[in-house]
Amino acid sequence: MTNDELYERREQTRVKHDILRHYLERFAHIVAHKWESITYIDGFAGPWNVRSPDLKDSSFAIALDELRKARATHREKGKNLRLRCFFLEEDRAAYQQLESFAEGVKDAEIKPQNGSFEQSVSSILKFIREGAQGTFPFIFIDPTGWTGFACHRISPLLKLDPGEVLINFMTSHIRRFLKDENSRQSFEELFGSAEVRDRVAGLTGQDLDDALVREYRGMLRREGRFTHVLPAIVLHPEIDRPHFHLIYATRHPKGVEVFKEAEKAAMQEMERLREGAQRRKREERTGQTELSWARETATESPYYSQLRDRYIGKARQSVLDLLRIRKRVLFDDAWILALESPLVWESDLKKWIKEWQSTEELRVEGLVGRERVPSRGKSHFLVWQSGA
Repeated sequence: MTNDELYERREQTRVKHDILRHYLERFAHIVAHKWESITYIDGFAGPWNVRSPDLKDSSFAIALDELRKARATHREKGKNLRLRCFFLEEDRAAYQQLESFAEGVKDAEIKPQNGSFEQSVSSILKFIREGAQGTFPFIFIDPTGWTGFACHRISPLLKLDPGEVLINFMTSHIRRFLKDENSRQSFEELFGSAEVRDRVAGLTGQDLDDALVREYRGMLRREGRFTHVLPAIVLHPEIDRPHFHLIYATRHPKGVEVFKEAEKAAMQEMERLREGAQRRKREERTGQTELSWARETATESPYYSQLRDRYIGKARQSVLDLLRIRKRVLFDDAWILALESPLVWESDLKKWIKEWQSTEELRVEGLVGRERVPSRGKSHFLVWQSGA
């Protein structure tokens, strides 16, 4: 089966897996330069709704495949990267599939466990510690809903340093149950605060989604002492609405760079998949087959373009405000600020800089030789000259 066939009617899962795959591809190669092993944790491993007999469309199989690629590359350079995986699943039937998969893996240390994520935190920590100081943990939290990973229960995992976290924040579910009084305690546990519902009260649509994501990012930043917490939007395949957000937390700018590259690549594929899913929906509604041509990319939908404009506008204003207040800003700081918004790329930031330079509101300080545009790590400063 092709990838499109494997993920038909679950295109959002394909986008999630694309982000995970693209990120781990570079993450593993980078980490292996310094660390002796990578410890990969999948807290809600499943498998769920997989179609391939070898489970290649499951998150844990995708992760292991990317880790193996990095190990092979470094092995050619004389380094043996140890791969350690902790796969956790609470559902007994799904766990049996997971356990069978793990038993077939002979080239990596795999520990499957049948149990809930929250109740297994101590077991996960023990497994990570067994990797000693030479291991780098990456934790993937991918629940089917929005419960089962309460802030205070998973806090010890968030605090691991070194360590990175990627969380599937089920925006559509959270939005739906926000006003349900029976869910109040679950919301407080998820966000680690009793005031979140009050702070987002009265908001609707994209403003509400953005506020919920902002609150959760703030919790991750505080609990895990993460320097950078970034969201990526995954849209519903058939309707113009966010389905969920993938929220990534790291303490290093390199992680931001790699995650943004993964996000950008996945967004291009997402629009192609959404185009196909929406065409399928129209055909099912009308009973008429539409002419189409297979292609690798799709044009941006009006809704996607609208979202991009929204976040570009917000990020641009944030950078502008910083420049007006501080007058002289390290390019690296402006880069981080801009790219913390979803759907905003480094090319957008450089476009703004060029615009401000053309009106002589801004100059770039520190360029030497043939350098014409600012870059990170080179002490390039953005100097705001306008009195506005």
